[in-house]
Amino acid sequence: MFKNMLAFVWIFPLCAAAIFIVTALGGMAATSMGLPAPEIPAGSDQTVLGQYLLITSLISAAGLAALAPNLSGRFMPRWLTLSVLIWVAYGVNNILEGAVFTSMSAASLFTVVLYFFASFLCGAAAAWLFPPQDREERFADLVKQFFARYPGTALAWRTLAAWLAFPFIYLAFGRLIAPLVMDYYEQGLFGLSLPGWGQILPLVAVRSLLFLFACLPMLILWDASPRRLFWVLGLNLFLLVGGLNMLQAYLMSDNLRIIHSLEILADEMIYAGVLVLLVASNETTQA
Repeated sequence: MFKNMLAFVWIFPLCAAAIFIVTALGGMAATSMGLPAPEIPAGSDQTVLGQYLLITSLISAAGLAALAPNLSGRFMPRWLTLSVLIWVAYGVNNILEGAVFTSMSAASLFTVVLYFFASFLCGAAAAWLFPPQDREERFADLVKQFFARYPGTALAWRTLAAWLAFPFIYLAFGRLIAPLVMDYYEQGLFGLSLPGWGQILPLVAVRSLLFLFACLPMLILWDASPRRLFWVLGLNLFLLVGGLNMLQAYLMSDNLRIIHSLEILADEMIYAGVLVLLVASNETTQA
């Protein structure tokens, strides 16, 4: 217990330092690939952006500290599971969202490559500092145990339900807040843009597949109660999918940031709840 408390203390500066250092390395890698660096939004202050980066780094570390100890198995699968979740939800997801709903150049492949390095280093730090009680279970064995719970057509309908859940939740809450935020998008304020349904629907379908891909290993390795899975996964998804970005978007109006933060929180908590229900209701019998 004392060892875990010490690790909990040290993961915050470690993950914060990892993001700062690896951001520079990621920028060098993206530049070497010929990807153009995004422009800083007009009116931004480098010092303020750095301060927000530090704050979000610490918050991200807290989320990982709550998530990592509940994953069973050896270091490698736990590291990759954490890293893929961070990179998909924070990097790939946000570039897709930004490419459709904003005109800002920050929504670029450069950003995805940049955060790839930070994601995998932070995932490694969390997996190392917060080991599970049982390190010996092989990932292949955990996968077999997980899928053995869903015989016959159970796996098919659960997978379909998980894929359809996010688009339904996303569109429902988007419609709910639309009267409150539509003017910002129609007027193009803060670099925002209003896409058509021909862009929104494919985007949501792809994002849902990405989230399912990123969350499935988490569900396989999870070694705690369904209730804890709901809270920990939901809050981490909230932070990665948009909560951290809303915190950093200090140039936007407070009204818009609060509305979107509450929307994203509701989206991700309900989505996590659906995944928990699909996994927790696993008392199936062999056909």
